[in-house]
Amino acid sequence: MTEARFSAVFNEHRRGLLRFLRRRVGNEEDAAEIAQEAYLRLLRYADQQDPQALKALLYRIAINLVGMRQREAGSRHQSEHLPIEDLPLMSDEASQEQKLVDQQNLQLLMSAIRELPERCRQVFVLSRFHEMSYPQIAAHCGVSVKMVEKHISRALAACREKLGER
Repeated sequence: MTEARFSAVFNEHRRGLLRFLRRRVGNEEDAAEIAQEAYLRLLRYADQQDPQALKALLYRIAINLVGMRQREAGSRHQSEHLPIEDLPLMSDEASQEQKLVDQQNLQLLMSAIRELPERCRQVFVLSRFHEMSYPQIAAHCGVSVKMVEKHISRALAACREKLGER
C-alpha cells in the first residue's frame, strides 16, 4: 500500500478514533497523543492491502496503548470494562467488495497462467497446484532443476505483470 493511500486510511478514521480515545482517556490532548502513537505503530503494517483490516488494527493498537497508559497510571479498571457499543464491529468474513476484487484477481491470474507457453505452464502448475518440489518436477518433465527455476521465474513474472498494481 502506498504511503498516500495508507495516510488516507488513517485520515478517514482519525475523527472516529479521536472520539473513541477521548471517551477512554477523558481529554483531547492524551487522545491525540495516543492516536499519533497508534498511527506510528500502524506504519509497520503499511503493506496490508485491506483498509478494513487496517482500521481494526488501528483501533486494537489504540486500545492497547490506552491500557498501557492506564496500567502505568495505576488505574486498570477502565481498560478491563470497555462498553461493547464502543468497539468497532468486525467480521471474519470478507466484504462483498473484497470478494469481488479477489475474484477479479483470480481471473487475472488464471488468464496469465493460460497464456504461458505449454512447458512453462506445466512446470508452474506442478509447483504451485500439485506442490511438487523442483527436483520432482525436473524428473517428471525430463529437464534440469535450473530449467524448472527459469520456468517458475518466467511464470511468476507473467503473473505479476498481469496483476500490475493489484
